[in-house]
Amino acid sequence: MIINREKIKTQFPLIAKSVRYVKKRKNELSALKRHISRKNYQKNNCRLNQGKIKVVFICQYIPAWSKNKQLFETLKKDLRFEVMLLCVPNRIHGNMLIDSKDLTNDTYDYFSEHGYKEAVNALIGQNEWFDLKHIHPDYVIVNRGDRPMPLPYTSSEIACYAKICFISYGGGALLKSEEYMFDKTLISNEFCQFATSAESKHIFEDWNSILCKLGLTHSYVCGRSSVENAYKAQFDITPSWDFSENSFRLIYTPRWTLEKAWGGSSFIKYKDTFVSLADENLDIDILIRPHPLMFDNFINTGIMSENEVNEYNLLCESKKNIRIDKEKEYLASFWNSSVLVCDFSSVLIEYFVTGKPIIYLTYDEKIDYTDQMKKVLSSCYIANNENELVVLIHELKNGNDTLKNKRIAVFEEEFSNSLNVSEQMKQILINEYKH
Repeated sequence: MIINREKIKTQFPLIAKSVRYVKKRKNELSALKRHISRKNYQKNNCRLNQGKIKVVFICQYIPAWSKNKQLFETLKKDLRFEVMLLCVPNRIHGNMLIDSKDLTNDTYDYFSEHGYKEAVNALIGQNEWFDLKHIHPDYVIVNRGDRPMPLPYTSSEIACYAKICFISYGGGALLKSEEYMFDKTLISNEFCQFATSAESKHIFEDWNSILCKLGLTHSYVCGRSSVENAYKAQFDITPSWDFSENSFRLIYTPRWTLEKAWGGSSFIKYKDTFVSLADENLDIDILIRPHPLMFDNFINTGIMSENEVNEYNLLCESKKNIRIDKEKEYLASFWNSSVLVCDFSSVLIEYFVTGKPIIYLTYDEKIDYTDQMKKVLSSCYIANNENELVVLIHELKNGNDTLKNKRIAVFEEEFSNSLNVSEQMKQILINEYKH
């Protein structure tokens, strides 16, 4: 028998509330012993690290690097800090390598190729991993949950000897669904969460009420690190538009899943629309940048076959003015575009930094936006169907951007304080160093 959890929550709210409360406290009590262990372990760190504040960034998912990059650069310039990039391969399932004999590490290769001398290969053998505990880190910066990590780098392991600091990869835009999405073990193991908003801070403190009162975990509203990094990427060079010969450039960023609670994806509905748009408007260049998990997820769930995915990629490659973007990083491509068409996604905020227009595709989402996200969407163009989308694209192409001033006003109100987030984070790390 399938249990309808949502129905139970509606019909028996007191029971649902009690169960939720017990889950929270269970997570906290489980994490409590790890926080105590960590405090005892770190007493000698200052001596062992010769007075340097040692910070390790766990890197695995390259598109998420944009959330950490500016803090890394800021700490690297400060002589009080010693920084390391611990590069974990993506091929993890069940907290272990999918193929233990494959010792390649795409993450380490990427950072090495881009000149990061601080990069360290986490994979040293068949399911053998660099001993993070042995180097006595003061802080470990993460932005992913435990599921895609090898066991030694899960939060329950690291929290026993280092202060885990969490920088949100997405988040900060949802209310109820945010709780559905986050890793509840990780949230109790964190020493510090760099919250994107007061609402995110409230969710964190609600789940960690005991730990917060004991001073074992903290949440600080710093704004969005992704905003700072997006702003500073405006002068970067990108190969994503190498095919482009037109001045009007459109980026489409569909989400990875059709699940409404996760925001949904418009790709199946609109994938042919963009091909037709490219065929009928040779003066428009189109870059489709799906979430990196989208095609694999569609294949695994039967939404598209592998053959259909390959055919779609080849179709786009065969045309003059449309491509699938396969670059690891994407922010520079935003600055070199004219308009974004998107589903619900963290890239919406990053693109918002450019000041360029955004067309938001509705998908009957079953999500509750934060007040901040509602303000952002109020300055975006909304398309409910193919006809509305095409009309809006042509209006913007013709220079009719009626929401420009509103976007500027919302950015000033909500995100202008995020242009120097890394300095705020650095100061927090300094202030909390000996606590």
